[in-house]
Amino acid sequence: MLGEYAWGAGALAYLYRELGIASRAEAKGVAGCLTLLQCWIYDHFPTLRPSRLEPRELEQGQAGAFRWRGTAPRSSKKRDAQMLAYYRQAIDSLTPQSVCWTPYGQSPHLTVRRTLYQDLLRFAEIVEPYDPTRCLRQLGYVQSVSYPPKRPLVVRRPASTLGYSLSYQSVYDSWWNNLGAHSVHLDLYSTPIRCRPWEFAEDYMGLYIRHSHRY
Repeated sequence: MLGEYAWGAGALAYLYRELGIASRAEAKGVAGCLTLLQCWIYDHFPTLRPSRLEPRELEQGQAGAFRWRGTAPRSSKKRDAQMLAYYRQAIDSLTPQSVCWTPYGQSPHLTVRRTLYQDLLRFAEIVEPYDPTRCLRQLGYVQSVSYPPKRPLVVRRPASTLGYSLSYQSVYDSWWNNLGAHSVHLDLYSTPIRCRPWEFAEDYMGLYIRHSHRY
C-alpha cells in the first residue's frame, strides 16, 4: 500500500476476509490479525475478558492492544474443554446491559474522523467493504437499517475454505484520504442515543432477524 493509507485498515480488510473464510461449514480454524478481534471482544464484552488481564492507560503512540497485559496459561485438553464450556455459557448469558456499547467514548468520530470512512478497504489483492452504519450504537447513535452492502463483482462461497473467492471493483488509496466523498454523515442517517445505549430504530430488528436467523 502506498501513500498515507493506514496499515490498520489493511489489517482489518485481511481480517474481514479471513473471518468470511472461517464461517464456511468445513472451516477448522481462523487466520488474520486476531489481535484486532481479541481486543475488540475485550472492549465490548467485559464478561469475556480473562480475569488475569487488567485495562491500563496507554502511553503516547501505543497501540490499543497494550491496554491489556498478561500471559496465556499453558494449554491442555482438560483446561481447553473447561474454557470452551465457560465461554459458551458466558456468551449465552449476554444481555444488552452486559455489553459495553461505546468503549471508545460517546462520539469517537469527532476525534478520529476516519471512523466514518465508508467504502472499500484493501490489503494487497484483498478488498473488503467497510460500513460504519452497521455499528451506529458504537458511535453513540441509534441503530437504524444500514445502507445496502456493496456487492462483489464475483463471489464464490462454497462449504470448503479452498474455493472461497470474492472480487470487488478497483479501490484506490486516495479514497482513504477523501472523507468528503467516502464517509457517512451520521446526522442525516440517524439520531444520537438519548436513553439506552442499545437503542435501535423500529424497523431495524425485523431486518436483523431475517438476516441472522435464516435457517
